[in-house]
Amino acid sequence: MLLTKRNIKVQLIISAVFMILAIIPASAVYSVTFDPVAQSNYVSTTGSLEFSVSTEDSSNIMWLLNNVIVKQSFSSTSSSYSFSEAEAGTYNLTAVVSGSTDVSSKIWTVTVAPAFNISFSPDEMVISSRLDREPVFRANVSEESDVVWYVDDDEVASYTGIYNSSYIPDVSGTGNYSIVAYISNPNGSIENQWYWVATPTPSQIISGGSGGSSSSGSVSSGEDYKNILVKEVSMQILNKNVLTKFTFNEVSNPISSLEFTSSVNAGYVRMSLEVLKNHSSFVSEDPDDEVYCYVNINPDRTGLDNKISNTRIFFNVSQQWLDDNDIDADSVRLNLFSSYGWKTFPVKILEGSNSSDNSNSNITFVSTTTCFGNFAITGKVNGSSEDDVVVIDMGSDSSKTSSGADPDPKKEEDASNSENAFDSVLRSMKELFIKRNPVNT
Repeated sequence: MLLTKRNIKVQLIISAVFMILAIIPASAVYSVTFDPVAQSNYVSTTGSLEFSVSTEDSSNIMWLLNNVIVKQSFSSTSSSYSFSEAEAGTYNLTAVVSGSTDVSSKIWTVTVAPAFNISFSPDEMVISSRLDREPVFRANVSEESDVVWYVDDDEVASYTGIYNSSYIPDVSGTGNYSIVAYISNPNGSIENQWYWVATPTPSQIISGGSGGSSSSGSVSSGEDYKNILVKEVSMQILNKNVLTKFTFNEVSNPISSLEFTSSVNAGYVRMSLEVLKNHSSFVSEDPDDEVYCYVNINPDRTGLDNKISNTRIFFNVSQQWLDDNDIDADSVRLNLFSSYGWKTFPVKILEGSNSSDNSNSNITFVSTTTCFGNFAITGKVNGSSEDDVVVIDMGSDSSKTSSGADPDPKKEEDASNSENAFDSVLRSMKELFIKRNPVNT
């Protein structure tokens, strides 16, 4: 199809809008209200959904369906769009609000299901029951369809050309499970997802076991309770390829939050954080540097370590502790204990948190990790270790001047040049270290 001048102009406008949206946060216009609030919506091929935008200031409002402009309202405080599609599939509906100085937007994902009757049960998205009382998940369809069942992204059952299908989880351990039913036929496809929280049986509670490697109740790291100073648990739904943040509010807990992206749907996940009095009972040695705090970080789901990315841990260190121990903030590190000893991760001081002029303040750092477990926050005491001294022979004259002899100006110049070269080498070594140990920002 040949592109007309109008088509080219429309495409340029769309490209410009999305370039602006990539730069300006979606929350830039605070007076804009989008409805519905939910990002994901469902409708059948014979139904319709209403979307609306309202703003206090007169604005230009543009509606795009799969990046194609379908409606525009100029100098208006409200606009609506009636969504209806006869073809089953997934669509992206975007509302762009452009004011005099700000731009805001919202993207809805609309799943259009084929116009056949289908019902799922249970109705609740989250179901909690004992491990020996597994719930029954059902999908009932009015037309012959293919039904596939998944547990935590693993296919567990598949049926062809049926009307009704049910699935009872067959698992051996307590924990949180994602159950998905995927239904498809020539008219389209649709899926439904539940989260099942499998709790221990009475006999497991009495015996102290959970029948598996994790528990849906409080997260236990096996740490001696006498060594635990503070314990916090934060729970979130862990969805595939979504950055999830766990926050902690206890004042005496140096970890304020942590976030990461999971490569699998894990359902509800509890992240436990234990602040310790001394190093963990699972740690055989102390770090080399001065220890600010020992912390255990453990999820209630096993197997997540090799399924996480974009991990960042935010923590605070007291400026008073740094001053009292003669420690520079630049030497603070996050350390993780493993079978090979302590592994050190570089950190970055967050902008605006370095308040060295106020001894009662905290400095906020961000670091990364490759897995969870036993951590230590440390700092290097100034002049505490000779291991940091690097001696490099720069080729200067090592002969000593005899007692009473006048200094040789040429030798003094050579020594000055050697010192400058030495500083240059140290600077290069520091830059190389930072390059090989990046911190995600």
